[in-house]
Amino acid sequence: MRRNSIIYILTTMFLVSCSMTKNIPEGEQLFVGLTKITYEDETANYPYEKHLDAMKVEMEAALATEPNGSLFGSSYYTVPWSWHLWVYNKYSGKTSGFAKWMTKTFGKPPVLMSQVNPALRASVAQSVLRNNGYFRGYVNYDIVPQKNPKKSKIGYTIHLDSLFTLDSVSHQNFPEGMKLLIDSTREESLIKSGAPFSMTNLDGERTRISTLMRNNGYYYYNPNYASYLADTFAVDNKAQLRFQLAEGLPSEALRKWYIGHIDVLFRKSFREQMTDSIKRRDLTIHYHGKRSPIRPAIVLRNLRLRPRQEFNYDRYLESTSKINATGVFSSTDFQFTPRPDTDTLDLRLTCTFDKPYDFYIEANAIGRTNGRYGPEAKIGFTKRNLFRGAEKLDINLHGAYQWQSSGGSKTSTYEYGADASIEFPRIIAPFYNSDRIRRDQNGRPRRRRFYSPPTTLAKISTDVVRRPEYYKMHVVSGEWSYRWQTSESSRHEFSPLTVKYQFKNSTTDKYEEIVGKNFYLATAMDDYFIPKMRYTYTYTSPATLRNPIRWETTIEEAGNIISLVDVACGRQFNTKNKELFKTPYSQFLRLETDLTKTWSIGTSSKLVGHLNAGIIWSYGNSEEPPFSEMFYVGGANSIRAFSVRDIGPGHFDDLEEKDRQFNYVFRNGESRFVANLEYRMPLFGNLHGAVFLDAGNVWTVNTTPFSEEEIEGADSLELLAYMLFYNKWADQSKFRISKLFDDIALGTGIGLRYDLGFLVVRVDWGIALHCPHDTGKSGYFNINRFKDAQTLNFAIGYPF
Repeated sequence: MRRNSIIYILTTMFLVSCSMTKNIPEGEQLFVGLTKITYEDETANYPYEKHLDAMKVEMEAALATEPNGSLFGSSYYTVPWSWHLWVYNKYSGKTSGFAKWMTKTFGKPPVLMSQVNPALRASVAQSVLRNNGYFRGYVNYDIVPQKNPKKSKIGYTIHLDSLFTLDSVSHQNFPEGMKLLIDSTREESLIKSGAPFSMTNLDGERTRISTLMRNNGYYYYNPNYASYLADTFAVDNKAQLRFQLAEGLPSEALRKWYIGHIDVLFRKSFREQMTDSIKRRDLTIHYHGKRSPIRPAIVLRNLRLRPRQEFNYDRYLESTSKINATGVFSSTDFQFTPRPDTDTLDLRLTCTFDKPYDFYIEANAIGRTNGRYGPEAKIGFTKRNLFRGAEKLDINLHGAYQWQSSGGSKTSTYEYGADASIEFPRIIAPFYNSDRIRRDQNGRPRRRRFYSPPTTLAKISTDVVRRPEYYKMHVVSGEWSYRWQTSESSRHEFSPLTVKYQFKNSTTDKYEEIVGKNFYLATAMDDYFIPKMRYTYTYTSPATLRNPIRWETTIEEAGNIISLVDVACGRQFNTKNKELFKTPYSQFLRLETDLTKTWSIGTSSKLVGHLNAGIIWSYGNSEEPPFSEMFYVGGANSIRAFSVRDIGPGHFDDLEEKDRQFNYVFRNGESRFVANLEYRMPLFGNLHGAVFLDAGNVWTVNTTPFSEEEIEGADSLELLAYMLFYNKWADQSKFRISKLFDDIALGTGIGLRYDLGFLVVRVDWGIALHCPHDTGKSGYFNINRFKDAQTLNFAIGYPF
């Protein structure tokens, strides 16, 4: 029977394969992919491996051709059966409406060898060689027959020969002023003696010099005004390069230009007529109506071009970016007009407002891991330019209704709430005036500079969470925060006040019964009031770096200002559970840092290292930090061999089966350390692979076990059991240097990432190597069974 099944499957695959080529015209062949590209004379290019690797990437792009049934967009691999080609062959010749719809929607015509045109592609590939300094190189191709004579592949052979390098670089025909600028920035040049010949670098240098000129007043200069001449015969395997300015250029391109009068027009539509204006020396603001629809200072503080200054291209780009970043305008148009017989450019800036209001409705279905499903809806409203200062008001109403999908409770669950926020495109703080002009030591005006417009955010929200089996809870939060960017790499966020208040209106007997037997769960579910202050610094390497780094550090404190007020009122600092709004306020200090470093390997592979560490310390009014502020490990973005909150803290693992539903309560810690190492490589097309190694855990650092006197004084068996359990938990979860090696969980695994362009779909298969708690198996690699060591993670985006 098994043999007959195999014969049937093979026969079916053969017939389907034949059907893929039955409509191929006589004398044609179906292109089914490329063989591996072969490179000759690679050893001769050993000193210039990076240049060769970059050329190979360009060569792959030039020769890439997607066959029918391409696997993830690959030019090399195909699926055994092309659904799209089968649909095309079956329906393309038919006239029915269904057949036309199938052909248009799912069908793809066969990719024929004549359409691929390997001779033309080889010619393009040869241009790639020349553009990268392989002037004597050439490209051959072969048609590689397959078992089916109607199918064939293409094999390309790249003959590199010698690589030409730059012998000397000179600049010709430039006026004295331009020549001085070029000489003063020679260290920044992309083309230098001894470097490999590269058209990419030559074009980049021509663009760099054009930007240099335009940043120094030469408004009409453009890259096409200069060209290269290369002499490859004077010195063997070297090119003598001349970069020369073209003759007969217009005089406007060879002199500096200065900003003259500036006209700023505020329009609500393209047809709106300007009826009034405000004029100040070389600046005029035009608008329609009795007053300007936006305060002119909002635009002027972001306009980096000033009258009587040299035209500067980078300042023009910065002005465009910052004015658009206010979020008020749908378009901005800069028009520069030269005054006759002068070196002055008048600027006309037209700012067209975006629509003032936005309204949207979102609806979707949600599913929880506890088996509850239901609809979720959100209604949002946005008002731009709220107070004529580019402020943005957002108001959202949201709600969700869920029910149990099977068994268990027959009651429903609902959540609803609202939030409102106002974003100001400037810093709003006491004793701070963003418009105040400071002066340097020479008395010249100097304004505060930000890389992008700073913002102030005020936000408040309230939510009601109704769990009919257990409780009805209110969550109220508010935030006042500042965000600013001091450079391309450095971002700051400071929140002087962030408040979160959670309290339960009512609870059920079932809830009281559960928390009555589980005191730690009761502590985790307690009402809390968290008044926080937070600062976050983020450093991101410039995008041009080959091996970038990203570092983010956050420091938070909670309750200290309120505690100082309490002390001033005569209360003791270490008195616990002092209340605000009838709820004890939290008091702690929390620090977390996150570091990611990427090393590029070859053309497309990367090695990524990641470190995350954090600690939270409770004191004063709090015995322990709020549950929401504690650390945990596991899951798709942490230690992928373990599920979320599956391990820790320390080597603790002493939950009875009946209590494992509350696993998330006991798997938190006051400190965390996680280290990841991941090697990412391209597989084919848009599919990428990864091999990773993860390690880490969480620990407690500030837990105090119950004393013997407290245990002897327990007034119930439930309380006694909890005290004994807590003491064991506190002992096993505490951070100790002597136990550190064994407490670090270790996992490895492999993963796939499919890049859709706008997002990355990720699957990681984690395999545990070492578990910090006792598994019953001796030795470091202590996982009992291989099936118990596996965890499959699905996620969107990279883990770090």
